Amino acid sequence: MDERLRPIERIRKQKDFTELYRRGRRLKSRYFHLVFQPNGLEYSRMAVVVSKKIGKATVRNRIKRRFKELFRRNKHLLRQPCDLIFIAQKEIPKLSWEELQAEYKSMISRLDL
Repeated sequence: MDERLRPIERIRKQKDFTELYRRGRRLKSRYFHLVFQPNGLEYSRMAVVVSKKIGKATVRNRIKRRFKELFRRNKHLLRQPCDLIFIAQKEIPKLSWEELQAEYKSMISRLDL
């Protein structure tokens, strides 16, 4: 299994973000919101959004790194290729790695693609 996070697996273009926000479905938890939509590609793509209200740059970057690592390690849990945007909420810096993993896996299992 390929556990790399290749550049093509990241959402970068503004039009992709806009389309996903407009047409994507949403799941919400206390720690992060997930916007998702099937993408019609052979691979899934992801992005992480962390507001400046959440903390200083080091805190925001740690959150982004953790989500990228979770996505990279758990691609196999996605039933079909989709686009995902993880939007961090104010409570997320308090979460341990194990709690974040459990929350991530529970959200991915709730996806109805």
